[in-house]
Amino acid sequence: MKIRRALPPLIFVSGFCARAFVVDLNSTGDPLRWHLDPLEPSDPPNAGGVHTNVVNPVTGAIRFFLASDGFSNTNTVAELNAVRASFAQWQSITGTVLKFEDAGVVAPGVDINTSDNQNVVFWAKNSTTVNGGMDNISGALGVTFNSWFPDNNAQAEADIVFNGVQYSWFTDFNNTNASGTQIFVESTALHEIGHFLGLKHSPVGGATMLFRGSGGVNAQAGLSSDEVAAVQWLYGTSGTITTLGHLQGQVTMNGSAVFGAVVLAEEASTGNLAAGTVTHTNGSYDLPAMPPGQYRVRVTPLDPVGAADFLIRGRDVSNEKDAAGNFIFDAVQTAFLPSNDADITLAAGTALTQNFTVTSGSPAFRITQIRTPSNNFGSFNWSSLPTTIRPGQSNLIIGVASADLPTSGATLAITGDGLTLGAPAFSTLSGLNFVSIPISVAGNASPGLRSFVIQRGADLAYANGFLDIQSLVPDFNFDGLDDRFQRQYFALFTASEAGPGADPDGDTFNNQDEYIAGTNPTNALSLLKIDSIVMNAGGSTIAWQSGPGRNYRVWSRRDVANDPWQTVGSPVASGGASTQFTDASATNGFRFYRVQALP
Repeated sequence: MKIRRALPPLIFVSGFCARAFVVDLNSTGDPLRWHLDPLEPSDPPNAGGVHTNVVNPVTGAIRFFLASDGFSNTNTVAELNAVRASFAQWQSITGTVLKFEDAGVVAPGVDINTSDNQNVVFWAKNSTTVNGGMDNISGALGVTFNSWFPDNNAQAEADIVFNGVQYSWFTDFNNTNASGTQIFVESTALHEIGHFLGLKHSPVGGATMLFRGSGGVNAQAGLSSDEVAAVQWLYGTSGTITTLGHLQGQVTMNGSAVFGAVVLAEEASTGNLAAGTVTHTNGSYDLPAMPPGQYRVRVTPLDPVGAADFLIRGRDVSNEKDAAGNFIFDAVQTAFLPSNDADITLAAGTALTQNFTVTSGSPAFRITQIRTPSNNFGSFNWSSLPTTIRPGQSNLIIGVASADLPTSGATLAITGDGLTLGAPAFSTLSGLNFVSIPISVAGNASPGLRSFVIQRGADLAYANGFLDIQSLVPDFNFDGLDDRFQRQYFALFTASEAGPGADPDGDTFNNQDEYIAGTNPTNALSLLKIDSIVMNAGGSTIAWQSGPGRNYRVWSRRDVANDPWQTVGSPVASGGASTQFTDASATNGFRFYRVQALP
């Protein structure tokens, strides 16, 4: 027997409204997931197993179908490729058995049906009512519908629907002009595939699995360490699990278990938030797939269910309801104070127990809004969503707010390395108390999720992982090659022919070489080669094909067999498709030259 359920939707929040993991366990502790190693028994006629059209029994890959009409009439190919790329990003996580298989397209007009033996992804474009009229996705960017076997929580089938009725969708990662109401396909697709794989919402601000997202290319684009840990635990090989550490324990207050406490692990070396989860009804927590190393671990409360302004409440982690129709996670305990940090060291293949005792009482204040970085103190934009900043940015103003933050006498800190923070400034606007600080980010600051910390005396408030220090070189598919280069030249940037070692144009230079040289990997005539060498009284001028913004070094030697290569002059910056350099010392005599593209 299969059971069907809709997993929590991703809600769109705009303007002033809009990585750690949480899994779905059954009563015997089995997580909701696809059984891939070994495979769940396949489904011969009427046997009730997983159909071979859902999981390929030969390759062990989860198959998915895409509705052929996508969202638009003019950008359909790119929209479908964005979904394919999102599946590929999850599959790119190393050390797992997770595989996906593009099973092709299905005709437009498909609907949710988790008993038709195919996993389908589509846009609802005529009505927000789906699943034969039984469900309404109004207000959600996307919803995932799963069916599973109740005896072991094994997934049997799943469908994903995106809301094409109320929202507009785009696919260009480099489109910085996308408005706040335009939704980046990959961000939402990554989130819904997380549900497709068995994940609930995360209590970490910058995680892909945060319960809500904004328009544009937001912080949910690209998987965080939170999602990596989730997949390595749910789908990791036995060899992977033995290389990871395991943190577990219980949170209690006044001798009783605390339900719904947020437990967060922060890398001691970088200050980046590595993982987070929430406690079960018995107060226990589990962070089972963390790289060995030193961490700072703390416990903080979620926001109250009745709060007018909030970052994350219990029902935002899970929207499960009891038999009476009440949200189970509305009962999480939020009236306790954040704990002190515990310093712990995790070793590979071992489990460490760290228990926490928290103090009862309502926090003196909470953070409910994040101020978007701006160039001056007088420019205010804020939301309850995470914000982003890049290494090398400086002299910006950033901050946090809520109705009850201190109006004086408090400090604002941000965790992690590479940050220079100024003195706090206090202001009140639209009923919110803001604490703002100047911020500069070093060029070598570690990319990752950082937390805001407000402190006044012994009182503390956190916005966990709500600042994303983004990488200067995006690499969402973890292959070591700049995604911007792959997106520029390949319709599907995660395809095998876009990989760093591939040579799609057959010119003997692989994509990594072409990226360094600034040449076109899909054009055999575009490659790093010397076009001419002209010698006159002023020296020898070497000209070569180049890429704009690249740096090159010229080498020479007199004897091709016996002399070593020696550098000539300083590195040469390219200004376009062709670059030249004059070796002023070479006014006579025969010389050999070569040109090297610098990383």
